[in-house]
Amino acid sequence: MNPPTRPARAAEPPPLPRWAVALAALMAITNLLGVVGGGLVRLGALPAQAVGPTGAQAIGGHGAVMMAGFFGALIALERVVALRRGLWVPVLAALGGWLGWGAGLWTAAGVLWVASAAGLVWLYVWAGTYRAMSLPLAVEASGALALVIANAAFATGQIDAARIGWSAFLVLTIAGERRELTRLVKLPAWAAQAFLLVWAGAVAAVLGALLWPGAAQTLWWITMALLAAWLLRWDVATRQWRAKGWAGHTAICLVVGYVWLAVACVLGLAGLAVAWHALWLGFVMAMVFGHAPIMLPALAGWRPEPTRWALLPLGVLGASLALRVLASASGWPAGLAAAGAGHALAFVLFGGVMVRAVRRGH
Repeated sequence: MNPPTRPARAAEPPPLPRWAVALAALMAITNLLGVVGGGLVRLGALPAQAVGPTGAQAIGGHGAVMMAGFFGALIALERVVALRRGLWVPVLAALGGWLGWGAGLWTAAGVLWVASAAGLVWLYVWAGTYRAMSLPLAVEASGALALVIANAAFATGQIDAARIGWSAFLVLTIAGERRELTRLVKLPAWAAQAFLLVWAGAVAAVLGALLWPGAAQTLWWITMALLAAWLLRWDVATRQWRAKGWAGHTAICLVVGYVWLAVACVLGLAGLAVAWHALWLGFVMAMVFGHAPIMLPALAGWRPEPTRWALLPLGVLGASLALRVLASASGWPAGLAAAGAGHALAFVLFGGVMVRAVRRGH
């Protein structure tokens, strides 16, 4: 019996127009602006009128816009540029964010977000079929499936399930990318199996959240604690933080992010709601700050000049997040407002540093 044949490699289309990629990126960034505005109002750093006529809804939905509108568009855009197809996927995600925080049309936003997430799954299936299937790709694809579940849960009012699904989308995307790089390291068999256990735990938490949100949340934080330990022990970033240029910058950001992931687990197992922000702002945004200088050449053709000033936003974000944890635990409104202002300042600083680095680069 002959083995099944692999589908022929699809013909490579030309690279996507740079203006179209830039427009999609700009749409994603405008969603981030809405997220920051809603977060500042929620923390008391801005009046509700500052986010427009749909202010109350924007405040309550700013987390959804962050996950489905900003990260859903940004991560999809990276895949679209690499595969040279599917630009509609990030565009739908960003449009959903606009409909939500801009017009208060959350039902329509949910529909677009589900469609966009399904498109992201299609991109991974295409890559596995016509490029190469691998464990890291499968992990990232499961993150896209978690995004579908999260967006559908949000559209049907299952907020707890949506929160875990969104988190799994980001964490599994990052974990898949980092697992691919650990191919440079000879892992013992038990370490490779431990990663599979973490993957299974995250998937089980996403599925379990639809029926047993309390138990799923406990499973989620236990699984994340194992992932934090695995990354701190085996990820190549822990060996590269003294490297020069952007390689060292990325490694420092990643290690700081892994520490925040561990902190989030402690807070989550203690039952503190601020654990989610420690995960999203501490862990995930550290990944964004670390990878942005590397992704800019791929997305826009820009080559920013390495600068240690790029670590300043990471420090500001970390300090403001620590303040937020303290203020949340102690019920300190003024501290929460100051923390929100610090988050916004960190984003502005990072944007400024990147613009300067690009202008000084090639």
